Amino acid sequence: MKIHQLKALCAIGDHGSIRAASRAAGLSPAAVTKAVRELEEDLGTLLITREAKGVTFTEAGRALLVHARLVVGQLARAEEEMAQLSGRGRAPLRIGVNSWIALTCLGDVVKLFQQRMPTVRLELMESVQTVSIPKLRDGTLDFCIGRAGPASTHEDMAHVPLFRTSSAVVGREGHPLAQARSLADLRDAQWLLNSTPGDDAEDLQDDPFARYLREGAPTIHVAHSTVIVISLLRSTDMLTLMPWPLVEAVAVREQLCVLPLTERMNEATVSLISRRGDPMSAAARCFIECFRAVVYRALGSDDPASRRLFHSLDGLALGDSASSELARA
Repeated sequence: MKIHQLKALCAIGDHGSIRAASRAAGLSPAAVTKAVRELEEDLGTLLITREAKGVTFTEAGRALLVHARLVVGQLARAEEEMAQLSGRGRAPLRIGVNSWIALTCLGDVVKLFQQRMPTVRLELMESVQTVSIPKLRDGTLDFCIGRAGPASTHEDMAHVPLFRTSSAVVGREGHPLAQARSLADLRDAQWLLNSTPGDDAEDLQDDPFARYLREGAPTIHVAHSTVIVISLLRSTDMLTLMPWPLVEAVAVREQLCVLPLTERMNEATVSLISRRGDPMSAAARCFIECFRAVVYRALGSDDPASRRLFHSLDGLALGDSASSELARA
């Protein structure tokens, strides 16, 4: 397999047809077709089929496309980092960030990072596992800070646990169920979650909320955006499960309330997640060190809100040993 063949395959996957792929790659349609045909001959299998509306990938083609995107992306990142280190380029650092981190300490992290690496361009997205893991896998993201799912489902990902958070059931102020004391009282509730139940669960066997979902069969809507979740909570009678740091950050401002339930929800682990075996770039290591520094500064802050926010985290794991793990991840 040659790199120009993999690039041609990626271009077809990104643009849906050979003609569109050739325009995007700056090549002739004949050159793109030739590259893919040579790749098929080398592998001894059909990768794409032409149809009236474009190109369809075979099962083998879809499987190879995942690897091709990773290889092409890794090569591009290597070129970007070399350009960055030699002072010739503005290599982007692509990061997925947990929503409550984005709403609390991300600004300070970015300021510190810009002081240390002013020429590096950042590309940031909200780290919802169902979206960020595929983007990590295909090389669209360099790493993310967010909830990790069961290790067995993401064996190609490296997880470095940072801290654990507990969660609360949240609705709008004045919600008809605002005084509910048990999940059993919520059997007719409508729920809005940022992932499909089970997608990011770590241990569902003893989790009261997971058991409630299994036994109560409530109506569950999914929104892969914290902004959408908060907006709909304010204007409807939906409920959500929200990590305590996010509650501390937005509940009062957004006129939300925590339901006083007696059940304690299972804690979730917030981790640094990256592709297993891929080296961290200098920019990525710097960003992680900036994140660690900002969290430590917040823990020692005189600001009550800041201290309350970060002390809602359990088992903070950002000591020197964890920092070394982060650098190696």
